[in-house]
Amino acid sequence: VIVIQTMDRLPDLKIPQVCMVGHSNVGKSSLINALVYGKEIARPSNQPGRTRHLFVFDLGQRLSLVDLPGHGHAKVARQVKVAWRAMVKSYLDRSPSLRRVICLVDSSEGLREADVKLWATIQGAGRCFMVVLTKVDRCHPEDLHRNVTEVIAAMQHLDKDLIWPYIHAVSAEYDLGLKELRASLSVESQAFDEAALQTRKTNSGLAVGRRHKAPVLP
Repeated sequence: VIVIQTMDRLPDLKIPQVCMVGHSNVGKSSLINALVYGKEIARPSNQPGRTRHLFVFDLGQRLSLVDLPGHGHAKVARQVKVAWRAMVKSYLDRSPSLRRVICLVDSSEGLREADVKLWATIQGAGRCFMVVLTKVDRCHPEDLHRNVTEVIAAMQHLDKDLIWPYIHAVSAEYDLGLKELRASLSVESQAFDEAALQTRKTNSGLAVGRRHKAPVLP
Protein backbone atom coordinates (compact mmCIF):
# COMPACT_ATOMS: atom_id res chain seq x y z
CA VAL A 1 0.00 0.00 0.00
CA ILE A 2 1.33 3.43 -0.96
CA VAL A 3 0.20 6.61 0.79
CA ILE A 4 1.14 10.23 0.12
CA GLN A 5 3.61 10.22 3.03
CA THR A 6 5.72 7.49 1.37
CA MET A 7 5.47 8.78 -2.20
CA ASP A 8 9.04 10.09 -2.13
CA ARG A 9 10.35 6.59 -1.34
CA LEU A 10 8.76 4.59 -4.15
CA PRO A 11 10.83 1.44 -4.67
CA ASP A 12 12.21 0.31 -8.01
CA LEU A 13 10.69 -3.19 -8.14
CA LYS A 14 12.93 -4.30 -11.04
CA ILE A 15 9.80 -5.34 -12.94
CA PRO A 16 7.57 -3.17 -15.14
CA GLN A 17 4.53 -1.56 -13.57
CA VAL A 18 1.13 -0.54 -14.94
CA CYS A 19 -1.59 1.29 -13.07
CA MET A 20 -5.36 1.36 -13.43
CA VAL A 21 -7.58 4.38 -12.94
CA GLY A 22 -11.15 5.40 -13.72
CA HIS A 23 -14.14 7.16 -12.24
CA SER A 24 -15.79 5.71 -9.17
CA ASN A 25 -17.85 2.58 -9.83
CA VAL A 26 -16.34 2.01 -13.27
CA GLY A 27 -15.69 -1.66 -12.44
CA LYS A 28 -11.99 -1.33 -11.63
CA SER A 29 -11.77 -3.93 -8.87
CA SER A 30 -13.83 -6.44 -10.85
CA LEU A 31 -11.54 -6.02 -13.86
CA ILE A 32 -8.38 -6.45 -11.77
CA ASN A 33 -9.75 -9.70 -10.35
CA ALA A 34 -10.81 -10.91 -13.81
CA LEU A 35 -7.33 -10.25 -15.21
CA VAL A 36 -5.90 -12.71 -12.67
CA TYR A 37 -8.53 -15.32 -13.58
CA GLY A 38 -11.01 -14.63 -10.81
CA LYS A 39 -8.68 -14.39 -7.83
CA GLU A 40 -10.13 -11.76 -5.50
CA ILE A 41 -7.03 -9.63 -4.97
CA ALA A 42 -9.06 -6.41 -5.24
CA ARG A 43 -12.28 -6.24 -3.27
CA PRO A 44 -15.24 -4.83 -5.24
CA SER A 45 -17.55 -2.52 -3.34
CA ASN A 46 -20.99 -1.03 -3.86
CA GLN A 47 -19.68 2.12 -2.19
CA PRO A 48 -18.07 4.38 -4.84
CA GLY A 49 -14.69 5.77 -3.89
CA ARG A 50 -13.69 2.91 -1.62
CA THR A 51 -10.09 2.91 -2.92
CA ARG A 52 -8.37 5.66 -0.94
CA HIS A 53 -4.73 4.61 -1.21
CA LEU A 54 -2.53 3.13 -3.94
CA PHE A 55 -2.71 -0.65 -3.75
CA VAL A 56 0.13 -2.56 -5.43
CA PHE A 57 -0.31 -6.11 -6.75
CA ASP A 58 2.56 -8.35 -7.89
CA LEU A 59 1.40 -10.44 -10.86
CA GLY A 60 3.70 -13.44 -10.85
CA GLN A 61 6.87 -11.36 -10.44
CA ARG A 62 6.51 -10.39 -14.10
CA LEU A 63 4.33 -7.31 -13.84
CA SER A 64 3.23 -5.02 -11.03
CA LEU A 65 -0.26 -3.48 -11.07
CA VAL A 66 -1.26 -0.41 -9.06
CA ASP A 67 -4.90 0.32 -8.22
CA LEU A 68 -5.36 4.10 -8.12
CA PRO A 69 -8.22 5.91 -6.34
CA GLY A 70 -11.29 6.50 -8.50
CA HIS A 71 -12.37 9.97 -9.51
CA GLY A 72 -15.81 11.39 -10.13
CA HIS A 73 -18.93 11.04 -8.01
CA ALA A 74 -17.46 9.48 -4.88
CA LYS A 75 -19.31 10.97 -1.90
CA VAL A 76 -16.34 12.29 0.02
CA ALA A 77 -15.28 15.69 1.27
CA ARG A 78 -13.71 18.08 -1.22
CA GLN A 79 -10.40 18.17 0.65
CA VAL A 80 -10.19 14.39 0.42
CA LYS A 81 -10.67 14.54 -3.36
CA VAL A 82 -7.93 17.18 -3.58
CA ALA A 83 -5.62 14.90 -1.58
CA TRP A 84 -6.41 11.98 -3.91
CA ARG A 85 -5.56 14.05 -6.99
CA ALA A 86 -2.30 15.16 -5.41
CA MET A 87 -1.39 11.57 -4.55
CA VAL A 88 -2.14 10.31 -8.08
CA LYS A 89 -0.18 13.13 -9.71
CA SER A 90 2.77 12.53 -7.39
CA TYR A 91 2.74 8.85 -8.27
CA LEU A 92 2.65 9.59 -12.01
CA ASP A 93 5.56 11.99 -11.66
CA ARG A 94 7.75 9.79 -9.46
CA SER A 95 7.17 6.10 -10.13
CA PRO A 96 10.43 4.62 -11.47
CA SER A 97 8.77 1.45 -12.79
CA LEU A 98 5.56 2.77 -14.41
CA ARG A 99 5.26 1.84 -18.08
CA ARG A 100 1.56 2.38 -18.88
CA VAL A 101 -1.60 3.84 -17.38
CA ILE A 102 -4.84 1.92 -17.99
CA CYS A 103 -7.71 4.42 -18.14
CA LEU A 104 -11.12 2.86 -17.68
CA VAL A 105 -14.30 4.26 -19.22
CA ASP A 106 -17.74 2.83 -18.43
CA SER A 107 -19.18 1.86 -21.82
CA SER A 108 -22.72 1.98 -20.43
CA GLU A 109 -22.28 5.66 -19.51
CA GLY A 110 -19.77 6.95 -22.05
CA LEU A 111 -16.84 9.33 -21.83
CA ARG A 112 -16.77 12.02 -19.15
CA GLU A 113 -15.02 15.37 -19.01
CA ALA A 114 -13.07 14.16 -15.98
CA ASP A 115 -11.69 11.27 -18.07
CA VAL A 116 -10.28 13.63 -20.70
CA LYS A 117 -8.77 15.89 -18.03
CA LEU A 118 -7.08 12.86 -16.50
CA TRP A 119 -5.54 11.92 -19.86
CA ALA A 120 -3.98 15.38 -20.07
CA THR A 121 -2.57 14.99 -16.56
CA ILE A 122 -1.08 11.61 -17.47
CA GLN A 123 0.57 12.92 -20.61
CA GLY A 124 1.75 15.99 -18.71
CA ALA A 125 3.76 13.57 -16.56
CA GLY A 126 5.23 12.02 -19.72
CA ARG A 127 3.36 8.76 -19.30
CA CYS A 128 1.74 6.54 -21.92
CA PHE A 129 -1.90 5.59 -21.41
CA MET A 130 -4.43 3.24 -22.94
CA VAL A 131 -8.23 3.33 -22.84
CA VAL A 132 -10.29 0.30 -21.81
CA LEU A 133 -14.08 0.39 -22.06
CA THR A 134 -15.66 -1.65 -19.26
CA LYS A 135 -19.06 -3.34 -18.81
CA VAL A 136 -19.59 -3.92 -22.55
CA ASP A 137 -22.16 -6.60 -21.70
CA ARG A 138 -24.45 -3.75 -20.59
CA CYS A 139 -23.94 -1.73 -23.76
CA HIS A 140 -25.80 -2.05 -27.07
CA PRO A 141 -23.38 -2.52 -30.01
CA GLU A 142 -24.46 0.78 -31.57
CA ASP A 143 -23.81 2.61 -28.29
CA LEU A 144 -20.43 0.91 -27.97
CA HIS A 145 -19.47 2.02 -31.47
CA ARG A 146 -20.53 5.57 -30.65
CA ASN A 147 -18.52 5.52 -27.41
CA VAL A 148 -15.39 4.28 -29.19
CA THR A 149 -15.78 7.01 -31.81
CA GLU A 150 -16.13 9.60 -29.03
CA VAL A 151 -12.97 8.35 -27.33
CA ILE A 152 -11.00 8.52 -30.59
CA ALA A 153 -12.24 12.07 -31.23
CA ALA A 154 -11.24 13.17 -27.74
CA MET A 155 -7.70 11.85 -28.30
CA GLN A 156 -7.01 13.84 -31.46
CA HIS A 157 -5.33 16.80 -29.72
CA LEU A 158 -3.15 14.61 -27.50
CA ASP A 159 0.41 13.37 -28.03
CA LYS A 160 0.04 10.22 -30.16
CA ASP A 161 3.44 8.93 -28.99
CA LEU A 162 2.00 8.62 -25.46
CA ILE A 163 -1.19 6.75 -26.43
CA TRP A 164 -1.46 2.97 -26.75
CA PRO A 165 -2.77 2.51 -30.33
CA TYR A 166 -5.65 0.16 -29.46
CA ILE A 167 -8.87 0.74 -27.52
CA HIS A 168 -9.98 -2.37 -25.65
CA ALA A 169 -13.58 -3.25 -24.77
CA VAL A 170 -14.08 -5.75 -21.97
CA SER A 171 -16.58 -7.37 -19.64
CA ALA A 172 -15.19 -8.67 -16.36
CA GLU A 173 -18.44 -10.52 -15.67
CA TYR A 174 -18.54 -12.46 -18.94
CA ASP A 175 -14.80 -12.68 -19.67
CA LEU A 176 -15.09 -10.64 -22.87
CA GLY A 177 -11.95 -9.05 -24.28
CA LEU A 178 -9.79 -10.09 -21.32
CA LYS A 179 -7.51 -12.39 -23.33
CA GLU A 180 -6.64 -9.50 -25.64
CA LEU A 181 -6.09 -7.13 -22.73
CA ARG A 182 -3.78 -9.59 -20.97
CA ALA A 183 -1.80 -9.96 -24.20
CA SER A 184 -1.53 -6.19 -24.48
CA LEU A 185 -0.20 -5.82 -20.95
CA SER A 186 2.26 -8.68 -21.44
CA VAL A 187 4.00 -6.52 -24.03
CA GLU A 188 5.37 -4.41 -21.18
CA SER A 189 6.97 -7.37 -19.40
CA GLN A 190 8.35 -8.72 -22.69
CA ALA A 191 9.87 -5.36 -23.61
CA PHE A 192 11.32 -5.07 -20.12
CA ASP A 193 12.89 -8.56 -20.38
CA GLU A 194 14.39 -7.76 -23.78
CA ALA A 195 15.86 -4.51 -22.51
CA ALA A 196 17.32 -6.26 -19.45
CA LEU A 197 18.83 -8.98 -21.66
CA GLN A 198 20.38 -6.39 -23.96
CA THR A 199 21.85 -4.59 -20.94
CA ARG A 200 23.37 -7.84 -19.66
CA LYS A 201 24.88 -8.58 -23.08
CA THR A 202 26.34 -5.08 -23.28
CA ASN A 203 27.80 -5.30 -19.80
CA SER A 204 29.15 -8.78 -20.53
CA GLY A 205 30.81 -7.49 -23.70
CA LEU A 206 32.43 -4.64 -21.82
CA ALA A 207 33.71 -7.04 -19.17
CA VAL A 208 35.21 -9.36 -21.83
CA GLY A 209 36.79 -6.36 -23.52
CA ARG A 210 38.41 -5.29 -20.27
CA ARG A 211 39.77 -8.80 -19.61
CA HIS A 212 41.32 -9.03 -23.08
CA LYS A 213 42.74 -5.57 -23.23
CA ALA A 214 45.96 -5.59 -25.22
CA PRO A 215 49.14 -4.90 -23.25
CA VAL A 216 50.76 -1.53 -23.69
CA LEU A 217 54.10 -1.90 -25.51
CA PRO A 218 57.10 -0.17 -23.99
